[in-house]
Amino acid sequence: MEKQCKDAFYRLEAFGVKRHGSNDHLTHSNGVASKREMYLRDFKNFMENNQIEGKLNQAMTAENMDKFLEQRMENLSRTSRESFTRGWSSMVQGLQEANVSVDLDKNYFDQKVDEIKEMPLEAVVTGRAIKDADNVIKELYNTRYESGVISEVQYSLGLRVSEAIELVQNYEKYIDHNEIVGLVGKGNHAYEPKEISLQLVAKIMSVEKIPSQNTYRNDVSSVTDQHTPHDFRYSYAEREYHSKIEDGVEYRQALKEVSGGLNHSREEMTNYYLKRI
Repeated sequence: MEKQCKDAFYRLEAFGVKRHGSNDHLTHSNGVASKREMYLRDFKNFMENNQIEGKLNQAMTAENMDKFLEQRMENLSRTSRESFTRGWSSMVQGLQEANVSVDLDKNYFDQKVDEIKEMPLEAVVTGRAIKDADNVIKELYNTRYESGVISEVQYSLGLRVSEAIELVQNYEKYIDHNEIVGLVGKGNHAYEPKEISLQLVAKIMSVEKIPSQNTYRNDVSSVTDQHTPHDFRYSYAEREYHSKIEDGVEYRQALKEVSGGLNHSREEMTNYYLKRI
């Protein structure tokens, strides 16, 4: 599959070729090349995660592309969705011009763009980050020790509720001394290794009974009626981003690192969280 991605990329490659008098959709710049590498890699991951076998170009059917775009554009703004879809349209046209058979045409993507334009503008809901997260966690420990542990895991590591519960429930599978390894998140994407304090490891190991997700959510609601457990992820993003900036990390690198910590591959996902804190 990796070889197919490289082959498709090289088929599109036209660096140094003048475009004067031409209207092709090949790759003439480093900026376009970077985006197309991402497009091909994302579709390869989509195929692997959904156990779709066969050649990359043959898998680019309307049915598969519908599912891919729906998953890949989740949480993107309307403008970003339109740009992403147009980018894919151009790449597919380029592949076809390079004699690569793809069972899609420009009309398919134009229709997708029209559907995106008809989407209502969504108001950005702010205030998602829990400003007094440490105190909320302390109250959760008093409410139910296990819920305190899960909330601290979420806030410390940036995990979703189901991932935090999985870690606490099966810690022996994932904790290696002071590091979390092998934890798989949404979309079957593995988290990058994460450091964890030995104090938190000890708390995790002392948990005897794991509460259900509903019980945990109710516990969080009992100590903060305006937040949900998922909001610990926003608190994590806010804390990590500002910490990196204060440490002198370059802006885009900080976005990339925080996004990786949240188990997202795209640096713009950090901005998605920061706009809602």
